[in-house]
This record gives sequence, structure tokens and C-alpha cells, in this order.
Amino acid sequence: MNNSRLIEILRVFNKKEIRNLRKWVNSPIGNQREDVVLLFDYLLKNERYQENIGLSKTDIFEQVYNNLRYDDAKMRQLVFFGMKALEEYVIYQELRKDEIKARIALANFYRERNLDKAYQKNFKTLVKLQVEHPYRNCDFLKNEYLLQEEEYIASSRSKRSISLNLQEVSDSLHQTFIAEKLRQSYLMLAHQSVYQTDYKIGLIDEILKEVAENEELLNTPAIALYYYGYKTNTEKENPSHFVNLKANIFKHGYLFPRGELRDISLMAINYCIGQMNRGKDEFIRESFELYKEGFDKKLFLNNNLVSRWTFLNVVLNAIKLKEFSWAENFINENQIYLEDKYRESFINISFAIFYYQKRDFSKAMNYLLQYEHDDLTINLRAKNILLKIYYEEDEIVALESLLGSMRTYLSRKKIMGYHKDNFKNIIQLTKKLLKVKPYDQTQKDKLKALIEEANPLTTDDRNWLLTQLGKV
Repeated sequence: MNNSRLIEILRVFNKKEIRNLRKWVNSPIGNQREDVVLLFDYLLKNERYQENIGLSKTDIFEQVYNNLRYDDAKMRQLVFFGMKALEEYVIYQELRKDEIKARIALANFYRERNLDKAYQKNFKTLVKLQVEHPYRNCDFLKNEYLLQEEEYIASSRSKRSISLNLQEVSDSLHQTFIAEKLRQSYLMLAHQSVYQTDYKIGLIDEILKEVAENEELLNTPAIALYYYGYKTNTEKENPSHFVNLKANIFKHGYLFPRGELRDISLMAINYCIGQMNRGKDEFIRESFELYKEGFDKKLFLNNNLVSRWTFLNVVLNAIKLKEFSWAENFINENQIYLEDKYRESFINISFAIFYYQKRDFSKAMNYLLQYEHDDLTINLRAKNILLKIYYEEDEIVALESLLGSMRTYLSRKKIMGYHKDNFKNIIQLTKKLLKVKPYDQTQKDKLKALIEEANPLTTDDRNWLLTQLGKV
């Protein structure tokens, strides 16, 4: 049973969930079979479910049924009812997470049973919970619609002569649909760009037109963020959409759950990266500010870990902006969030870049010598720093040897086309740079043209090559 669904589910529970599961299994509402109680007693005792021993079917059968001879049909039945109790517990826990939906269900019960006093008291609590809810995302809007709908149903069935909240029902449904449609449309757009899938996004033109013609809709944070997010990524040449997206992230970000705000922030950061790749350096600062805000709010931590690529991107942005003090503090304070197997290598490459940009080549070399990692593009990045140090220190023999080894590395390793072509261009252009004669302006002009036209070639490498050419 070590690889069974039941064990797999138990292993993702936290301690509180395990404690509540014990109570559920021992409650007649959650389970009425004594053998299921014994099953979970055995599995949960001393966290046995986390181990790889004592979890065979025969071991468990013996513990639950004492001296009975092993019966596979009986064992399968035990697992079936165990899973049933476990899944019903999970369903109950998940449904209880949204107190507002739970209260709406309770309101429906009181209304159907004509318990008016209980209904009014519960509805008052329900309204208070909705008003005081910390978030204003799409889920909030859905609950607002359900609340307004519940109030309408109750009022329409009442014998009292009162006005009905049909306008509120319509408005909340309108906002919910627009916000959810914009959110879903952006997700489709993002997925489409990565996987080259052609989606048909129905009604999106009508939705965009509706928001543009009724700007009061942008007072709803969920609509504003996804509207500007969608426009930012479909009208890339219009920077005003990004400006509005970023402003809304900073103004309304606290009104969204951490995971959703992370996705929205990455939406904006990815746009910045695209603009930076097109040579628009002003977006380095924009990206840096979004990363900085995100790390201040711990948005980029998932299970208390940060992606090594996000970590490195933040360091690179800070260094490009000469925010050296901030970059050093960031590396030292956030390295604990890197996965153990990547931590040392990404600290070393980060500090190698840091000290290279500070012109402390000796310290940069020390970190490069400590660097060990099996990621091909990061290895090439490390070699690229070494290339620049050798060139600027006039270590020509070492540089020529490195250029040869990099070319061999590229030919032997399976590297994505863009990265491979980028580093091929770096090698070829650096070799040409070594051959430039100081007083041959024609040769310099030709090489300058080659550097400017080279594609692919990162902005940083293009600028470095042009700078070194200017010094010849």
C-alpha cells in the first residue's frame, strides 16, 4: 500500500489536518466502521504513513483483523471504505474553507424551511462577512452575486411590500462575468504564447469595449487588473496599459490572495522581460520594482522555496541598475529559500556576476572557481563572465583556450537553439575583436556593424562588445 492513493493523500496533510482526520474517522458522521477506525489508528500512529516499512497489505491486515487469515477481498473492502471516509473528510474541509458560501447554503436551508428569525440573523452575519472580507478578487465578486441572488429570492417570496434588489443582482452578475472572463482570457493568452495553441476567446472584444465605454467598471479591482493585464499583453506597443497595470498592482495588490497576486505580478514582469529583450532598458527598473515589491510581500515563495531562476533574475536586475548594496543583501537574506541542491551553485554564480560588475575580478574569479552545476545555460553564463574577465585583463592565451572549449561545449551539448546561437555569436565576435587592428577604422566599422546586426545576441553582450571595440 506504500504507493496507494490513501497513503499519498495522508502524506500531504499537515499536523492539524491529521488531528481533524482522527476526529472525523471516530465520528459516526464521518465513519461507522470499526475496522476503518483501526486502519487509521495504525497508519497515523507515530506517523507510520510517512515510512516505507510496515505498509504492506498483509502487515495492515494483520494489525486490523488480528489473527484472521489474510483475505484480499476483505482488504480491498477495507481500503475502499477507508478512502471513502478520507475523501468525505477532504470534501467537508474544502467546502468549509469559504465561510460565505457556507452561510449562503445555510440561508437557503432556513428560507426553504420558513425559519424567518434564523434566516434574518444568519443573513445579517452573511452580509457582515462579505463586507469585511479581506479580498476583492473574482471569488469575492461571485459570492457578492450569490448573496444578492439569495436576498432577491427571499424578498420575492416574502408577503411584505418591499422593493426588490434586481438592479444589484444584475450589477453583481455583470461585474462577476466581466472579471472572470478577463481573467480566463489572460490565462488562455499566456498559455497560447508558450504552447503555440490557437484559442478562440469568445466575447472578448465585446468585453473590452464594455469596459472602455464604462470606465466605472475599472473601480472594481479584479476587473481593472485583468483588463490592463490583457491589454498590456495584446497591445505591447502601448506602454500606458503597463503603467496602469503596475499602478493597480501597487494600489490594490493587498486585496488579492498571495498566489493570485504572484500570478498577476508575473504577468507584468513577463511583459517587462519582453521589452528588455527588445532593448528597452527602462523596463529593467520597472521589473526590479515589481520583483522588489513581490519579495517584500513574499509572493514568490512556494512551500517556503523560491525558484532559482527568479532568484537569479532579481539579482541581475539589481546589478544592472547598480543597486549593489540591495543585491548583496538580497543574496544573503534570501539564499535560504533556494532548494538545497541548487543553493551553493546559484549563490556562487550570483556573486560572480555581482563582483564582475563591481570590477572586482579577483573575487569574481574565486566564485567562478567554486561554481558547479549541470545546467547548460548557466554553465555558459559562467564561462561568458570568465571570457570577459580574461579579455579585460588581457589574458589572451587563457581567453583563446576558453573560446575553444566553449565552442566544443556548444557542439557536444544539447542546448536550445536561441541560447546556442547567442553564445556562438559571442564566441565568433570576440574572436574578431581580438584580431582588430587599432588603426584600421574600416575593420572597426565592419565589426561594429556585425555586432549591431548580430541576432540573437543579448543586449548586455552587445553593449559589452561595442564598449570593448571602442577601446581598441
